[in-house]
Amino acid sequence: MHFNLLSKIGAVLAVLGVIGYVIIFPSFMAKDGYDFVMQHSIDANGVENFSDYDDGDKAIIVDKVIRMQYSFDEEGATSIWVESLGKGNNDIRFICNSNYMNDFGIGDSIVLKLEIVDEGQSEGFICEASGRLSTPVEYYSVGSIIVGIGLAIFGFVKSRQQPASDDWGTPAPPAMAPAPPAMAPAPPGVPPPPQNPPSMAAIPGAPPPPPAAPTSMTITVPPGVVPGQVLTVTMPNGQVVNVQVPPGCASGSQFTISVTQ
Repeated sequence: MHFNLLSKIGAVLAVLGVIGYVIIFPSFMAKDGYDFVMQHSIDANGVENFSDYDDGDKAIIVDKVIRMQYSFDEEGATSIWVESLGKGNNDIRFICNSNYMNDFGIGDSIVLKLEIVDEGQSEGFICEASGRLSTPVEYYSVGSIIVGIGLAIFGFVKSRQQPASDDWGTPAPPAMAPAPPAMAPAPPGVPPPPQNPPSMAAIPGAPPPPPAAPTSMTITVPPGVVPGQVLTVTMPNGQVVNVQVPPGCASGSQFTISVTQ
């Protein structure tokens, strides 16, 4: 089955989109709770900092919920413990300023979108919880998948409606008829078959072929051949004829024959 250039480009875009959405995007754009907390530090004066982040930076945490409690740390906020950090009262947790108790359960996957904010001398973060990733990179990956599938389908339909062409849309040259088989050479000593000229009877208006001129040939009587004996002779034009040795022609003598095709 032939796939044109549009179909191939669409297939490549779709594959790249799937790879970006499933593998590259989650691996490079998101962390689990433990990796994020490893960037956090508190000095002797109680000043908190995130070493890899500045004010306004965003981080994405992908983890599993192992404990949730509303108004545990702050009134009107939901404290969320994740699998990579533990669920004890002394374990680090994420405090999101909304009630998410009805949105998630224990063991659910959760996406925490954090924005680093300046809190005077310290750095903190604003937390928003979601059940799925939602960033421009994700949109680009999904868009690549949709466009790629669309191009592949469109290219396939076009290739079914048009004659075969090369990958750049140029119609393919017509197939050449196979060459006629070569004739095997005649064995040594066997005269070649006569070559008949093409007939002109089927060509309307063509003049009749001129009458063939007689062909002459001088024959030397081979040794041991007597008058009256029949010889098989090949004429210069390839015609094979049977000739009777005339009376009075002994071995070594010559006689001339004339044959009209």
